[in-house]
Amino acid sequence: MTATIWLLSAVSFVVVAIMTVSVPLLPVLAAEFETSIGYAGIIVTAFALPYGAVQVLLGPIGDKFGKLRVIAGSLALSTIFVLGSGTADSIEYLATMRFFSGLSMAGTIPLAMAYIADEVPYETRQLVIGRYINGVVLGHIAGGVLGGFAAEYLDWRHIFFLFAGLCLLFSFFLFNKSSVEKIQLGRISIRSTMALYQAVLRIRKSRQVIITGTLEGVFIFGIFAYFGAYLRDSYDLGYGTVGLILGAYGLGGLFYAMVVPYLVRSLGELKMIGLGSFFLGMSFLSFGFIERWEFIVPLFFFAGFSFYVFHNTMQTHATEIAPDARGAGVSFWAFMLFFGQGFGVTIFGIFINNFGYRFTFSLAGCGIALLGWWFRTQLAER
Repeated sequence: MTATIWLLSAVSFVVVAIMTVSVPLLPVLAAEFETSIGYAGIIVTAFALPYGAVQVLLGPIGDKFGKLRVIAGSLALSTIFVLGSGTADSIEYLATMRFFSGLSMAGTIPLAMAYIADEVPYETRQLVIGRYINGVVLGHIAGGVLGGFAAEYLDWRHIFFLFAGLCLLFSFFLFNKSSVEKIQLGRISIRSTMALYQAVLRIRKSRQVIITGTLEGVFIFGIFAYFGAYLRDSYDLGYGTVGLILGAYGLGGLFYAMVVPYLVRSLGELKMIGLGSFFLGMSFLSFGFIERWEFIVPLFFFAGFSFYVFHNTMQTHATEIAPDARGAGVSFWAFMLFFGQGFGVTIFGIFINNFGYRFTFSLAGCGIALLGWWFRTQLAER
C-alpha cells in the first residue's frame, strides 16, 4: 500500500473509534443521565443517520474537488463537535454533538474507499482493501476498549478529547497530501446528482449491492450497538471488561486481514459471502443463550472474523457501483448502509425493551444469515 492509503487507514481508525465508542458507554451514560438503555441508544442513531444522510451530497463533491481534500476538511470540521461531545451535561446535548459529529465526518471512509478503487485495479482491490481495513478494525477495538476503560477508570469525557486531537492531527497531514489532486471542471447540481443515482438504481447488480448494504446496516450494525449493554446487564461486568470483550470482535477482524489473501484464493467471493454471513448470524443468535461470559470472548472473536469475511467482500462490490464516479457510487451505498443502521438501532432498542436480548439477538442472527444467502444467490445468477 502507498503512504497515502496507510494515512487513510489511520483516518478510518479514528472515525470508526468515534463511531463505536458509544457502545461500551451506553450503560454508564444511561446511569449518569438517569434514562433507559433503549433511550440512551439515541446517541448511536444520532451519529449514524446524518453520517449516512449526507453521503449522497459528499460523494459528488469528492469526485469534483478531490477525495483527499474533502476527507481532510471533514476531519477538521469534526474536531469541534467531537470536542463538544466531551462537554455534554445531558443525553440530549450529547446526542446533538454526536449528530453534528456524524454529519461532519461523513466525507471520510466512503471517499477513502473510492480513492483506493481509483488507484487499485479490481483484480487486487480486495487484497488492498483487506490491508486498509486494519485501521477500521483497530478503530473497532479502540472504540470498545478505550470506551470501556474510560468508563471504568476515567471520566468518559476524556476519550472524546483524545479523539478530537487525533482528528485535527490527521486533517493536517491529509491537507498536505491533497495538493496533488486536480479539481474537475463543471458544476455540481442537484439535477445531475439525482440523474446519476437514478442511473445507478436502474442497474440490477447495483441495486442488489445497495439493498444488501441497507439490510446489513439493520441486522449487523443496528444490533451491535447493544452488545455492551447486554454484557453489562447480563453478566454484571465492569466497563473495562466489557470493552476488552468488545475488542475481541476487532481482533477477529485483524485475523481476517492477515489471512485474506489465502481466503480469496481458496474460497472465492461466493463462498466468502455465504460462509461469512452464516457464521456471523449463528454467532449473534448464540449470544443470548450463553450463561458464562468467558465463552462470549471466543465467540466475539469468531463473529468479528466472520463479519469481515462477508462485509469486505460485499464492499469491494460496492466500489464498482459507479466506476466513472466512484465517490458518488460508494457514498450512495454508505448512505443506505447507515440509514439501515439508524433504523436498526431504533427498532432493536424497542425490541430489547419489550422482548429482551435473547429474542432480539436471535432475530438479528437469522436476518444476517438469510441476507448473505440472498446476496450470494444473486451473485451466482450473474
